[in-house]
Amino acid sequence: MEIGKPTRLTDKKSIVQKIIGEFRNALITRTLKPGDKLPTEIELSRRFFVSRNAVREAIKMLVALGVVEIKRGNGTYVAKGISAQIIDPLIFSLLLEGGVPDELLELREMLEIGILEIVLKKVTKKDINKMEKAIQLLEEDCKKGETNREILRKHDLEFHYAFAGATHNPLIIKIAKTIWEMFKASIEKAVYSRPEDTVERHKMILKAIKEKNLEKAKEAIYLSLEKWGRDLHTYT
Repeated sequence: MEIGKPTRLTDKKSIVQKIIGEFRNALITRTLKPGDKLPTEIELSRRFFVSRNAVREAIKMLVALGVVEIKRGNGTYVAKGISAQIIDPLIFSLLLEGGVPDELLELREMLEIGILEIVLKKVTKKDINKMEKAIQLLEEDCKKGETNREILRKHDLEFHYAFAGATHNPLIIKIAKTIWEMFKASIEKAVYSRPEDTVERHKMILKAIKEKNLEKAKEAIYLSLEKWGRDLHTYT
């Protein structure tokens, strides 16, 4: 495993960020791979011509981000998968970025239509059962007049999570959940206002998925997003 060539980092104000940048570049070029063991602090400090304290600080930040993990008595390793620590900063950055309602609507359109096209290729009977179960729970909420916003949102999102899960792609699933996490409040408002509409849209989407009908599924998603988009304008 190599982390580039020995590089002298001299800007004291950004030295830790530059060390992190070297790790990022090594991951991009695949000279550093998930599961690789990192050199010791001494070896890294020599490679970058920096103090061990700077290396230690950079490692702490990478651990906090979930990029590397320390195994006591064994060393420091590159993480093998995406953790919550990696996803959380993305959520915060998206929240801070904000965006006007139309831009947020476009983001969800891109996400859900893109997911749909993959789902139609890879969906299984088990995936369909999960989506049906989520619809059933929300429909039962409607019948009994459920007014708990969190419960309604939970059952709404369970359908979306099952929908993303049907891609069988862990990267897509994690990114999709991150985006929907960002929209929790507006999704809650939309499903609370008319949960029966949400049930109907979900049924339309699932029916089209069962039929492998891309155009019908797209139409159902756009109808669902149109309602959410109107609520989003009000919410924001």
